[in-house]
Amino acid sequence: MRALCRAIDWGATPLGPVAGWSQSLRTTVAILLGSRNPMFLFWGPELIQVYNDAYRPSLGLGGPAGRHPRALGMRGREFWTDIWDAIGPQIEQVLTTGEATWHEDQYLPIERDGRLDDVWWTYSYGPVRDDDGSIAGVLVVCQETTQRMRAERERSRLLEDIARARLRAECILDQIADEHMVMDAQFRILTVNRAAEQALGTSRDELIGRTHWEAFPASAGTEVERRYREVAASRTEAHFTHHYVGEGRDRYLEIDAYPTDEGGVALFWREVSDRVHAEHALRESETRYRTLFESMDEGFCVIEVLFADDGTPNDYRFLDMNPAFVAHTGLHDAVGRRMRELAPNHEQHWFDTYGHVARTGEAIRFEAGAQALKRWYDVYAFRIGRAEDCRVAVLFKDVSAARAAAAERERLLGALAVERARLAEVFRQAPTFLAVLRGPDHVFELANDAFYRIVGHRELVGKPIAEAMPEVREQGFVTLLDRVVETGEPYVGRDVPIRLQRVPGAPPEQRFVDFVYQPLIESDGTVSGVAAHGSDVTEQVAARLEIERLLADSESARAEAEAANRVKAEFLTTMSHELRTPLNAIGGYTELLEMEIRGPLTSAQRQDLERIRHSQRHLLGLINEVLNFAKLETGSVDFEIDDVPVALALAAAEGLVSPQAQARGLSLTVGDCGPLTARADAEKLRQILVNLLSNAVKFTKPGGRITVSCAAADGRAVIHVQDTGIGIPADKLSVVFDPFVQVRSDYARPHEGTGLGLAISRDLARAMGGDITVESTPGAGSRFTLTLPT
Repeated sequence: MRALCRAIDWGATPLGPVAGWSQSLRTTVAILLGSRNPMFLFWGPELIQVYNDAYRPSLGLGGPAGRHPRALGMRGREFWTDIWDAIGPQIEQVLTTGEATWHEDQYLPIERDGRLDDVWWTYSYGPVRDDDGSIAGVLVVCQETTQRMRAERERSRLLEDIARARLRAECILDQIADEHMVMDAQFRILTVNRAAEQALGTSRDELIGRTHWEAFPASAGTEVERRYREVAASRTEAHFTHHYVGEGRDRYLEIDAYPTDEGGVALFWREVSDRVHAEHALRESETRYRTLFESMDEGFCVIEVLFADDGTPNDYRFLDMNPAFVAHTGLHDAVGRRMRELAPNHEQHWFDTYGHVARTGEAIRFEAGAQALKRWYDVYAFRIGRAEDCRVAVLFKDVSAARAAAAERERLLGALAVERARLAEVFRQAPTFLAVLRGPDHVFELANDAFYRIVGHRELVGKPIAEAMPEVREQGFVTLLDRVVETGEPYVGRDVPIRLQRVPGAPPEQRFVDFVYQPLIESDGTVSGVAAHGSDVTEQVAARLEIERLLADSESARAEAEAANRVKAEFLTTMSHELRTPLNAIGGYTELLEMEIRGPLTSAQRQDLERIRHSQRHLLGLINEVLNFAKLETGSVDFEIDDVPVALALAAAEGLVSPQAQARGLSLTVGDCGPLTARADAEKLRQILVNLLSNAVKFTKPGGRITVSCAAADGRAVIHVQDTGIGIPADKLSVVFDPFVQVRSDYARPHEGTGLGLAISRDLARAMGGDITVESTPGAGSRFTLTLPT
């Protein structure tokens, strides 16, 4: 800037040549150019500008689109057109009054680098007097505070996000393996996760509300108390290992303590007794060391740190290691070899860390990534033997999975904001009415669209219920809200009458509602408000009253219907016995005759007996179909729903139908269903598949194909049975699943049955939460599709 000031033609500016400048102006400019603090000078009636190197970055990067060095020697009003409305009066005030001004974190967006930039400043305007004592200029001493202001705003936003995510975070913390606890500023326990409950053998209800020293008296006065108090007081985190003995517990704990925004302490700890005992055993005896060394799940090795001539640690050699070493590192045959030989790209910080431990003897616990091994490690390193041996023992474990879990936790926290927005939209669009009322006056905090519809579109949010809905004050609803807040117990109302003024100026309208007043209980047990949710059941109540009236007129009709149902049930029981018994007898006597109990049989007689057996089985099948359909109609069929592998069900059905297909010269192909399972009754599913496959066989001409395939789609198991048979006429597609409906064709007549097979199959499928549909082209075949829940 000195060079620029010397080079500029000041004679072309209102200040004139430098030789004519007053001593005051010369001195002020010399001070300004020599300062490392950003400074700016407005001088003379035209407020001609001079600034120093420290101020220059505030004008942008320079160049054709920049404002530097164009600003030097310009008139202030012509240069600062973007903010003159703000700074012009401030400069005028200093010139007029002679009093300096102070502006802290002033928001003054300016144009720089070709765009408008949000900028904050802390600056002072001070008067500068000329040689005659008059105020001739204004000196600006400033600092740009944009980064700090943006950081503070971002911090505020993040704090709000943290507060909104706290509830979700507590749920996540309840799933982690580490034991977790949060204490307030008085060290009262606020939250305890499930892992801590299980490890301590104490329920969270017994712990929450007590101070840490009450819950764990053995910790009072110990190093752990000092650490917790230091974290709370200094607002810094602490990580340490503590041997806790008391209340029947003897545990070594690795503790991470963090200050909370409320002045308390959040704790994460895990028991590391095994590791600590292992370290003690290693120091006590070589024999015990070796036994433990060989049996530890954690990786362990002894290394010799190698240093360059300048004293920089640049490698280490493996001297010993336990069997778990290979599992945690993937390095084989490492004894006697150097790390840079095994992993040339191993990061330098590992060598620096172990070199520090070897030189100073300071043990260190840290977590770091080893990109060359594609793993993250939790490491405890300590020097062993003499300092000149440069030997370090390293106890470590692969925590890559834990790191992935932590990353997943962060992802879930990030998804929390999206979930909250989604919940708000669900709340708004819920078909039942919902509202949240807070405080003793029951002030509306939230209300969804359904609530506005039932009460009329009036102003609710921010108003007490007595003001927003004055017509309900004398109907007992405010009293019910008071009772829920006082007792903390929900209230459930069914078919409750309420008079609501749904149109301004209109008389109240009688409605009926089902509703629940649910208390909103805070973490300290207080009731802060009430959530009201329910439904407008006016039409249902009116319909029920009408039904009750009609039912009162139809008691005799009901009695007759019940009597008819009893007769139907008795008839089915009789039919089941009376029809099946003689048919079974026919089958039995047929078998006796075939066994030649009554004497030898001729070939013709055997053919006759086979025709009798075939007719008996056919008739028995028809009767079974009719009875099964009747049972479905009366709801007397039981289902045992379970996870059924689709492949097994298809294999069972295929085994029953394959002989029929082969006899008719048909190709039957069943595709691979993999691990697909359906929620179904296994026997009922097999019955449906046999029925569909039998129909395909029955209505497909010799030489045709039957193909079965399956897949999963939208939470459903989908099974297709495709044939190349005669197809179904268009006028039969809409009724093919109706009882006693058959595809009447010359080809089908020899195989006609009751027409109940498809009706029964679809009823069974629907009873298990599924369905059967059909697509068909006459002469080209049909495809029946069975869907069931997975």
